Amino acid sequence: MPLLRPLVTVTAAATLGWTVTACASAAKAPASTNAALLAPPKDACVLAREDAALNPRLDVERVPAPIKMDPAPIRRPVPRNVLRRDGSSVIKVEVLVDTLGKPDMTTFAVIESSNVWFTNGVKAAIAKWTFEPALRNGCKVPRFYLFSASSPARPR
Repeated sequence: MPLLRPLVTVTAAATLGWTVTACASAAKAPASTNAALLAPPKDACVLAREDAALNPRLDVERVPAPIKMDPAPIRRPVPRNVLRRDGSSVIKVEVLVDTLGKPDMTTFAVIESSNVWFTNGVKAAIAKWTFEPALRNGCKVPRFYLFSASSPARPR
C-alpha cells in the first residue's frame, strides 16, 4: 500500500486551528514480511551447486575429467596371481570430484573389482590426480567421476 502525502503541513494546520490525526497504519510497515520476497535472486552458480549437493550424479554439460593422471592407475607389470583364472580383470570405482578438481577420497567407492590389488592401486593413484571439475549451467559443481578398466580373458 503506497503512503499518502498529507495535503496540508502540520504547521499550516495548527495555524488554521485544524486537528491533525496521523493514520498509524499508513506509516507502519506490514507486521509480517516474507524474507524470500525481499531477498535478491540467487546467482545461477549458487543454484547449480545446490542442485549438485542434492544429487551429485545429476546431468551436467561436462563431467569431471582427469587433467593429470600421475601416477598411472594400474602399475606394470601386473602380477599374474591378481588376474582371474582366465586371465581377465576388472576395476570400477567412483569418487566425488569437488569444484577445485580434487577427489574427495572419503567418497571413494568400489563398484566392481576382480582383486584388491587393483582397488588399492587405483585408490592410491586417484588420490594424487588433478581433475577438471564438472560444469552445470557454465558453473563448476561437485560430481562423481567413474573410473573403469578391464582386461579380456586370454585366448585358449
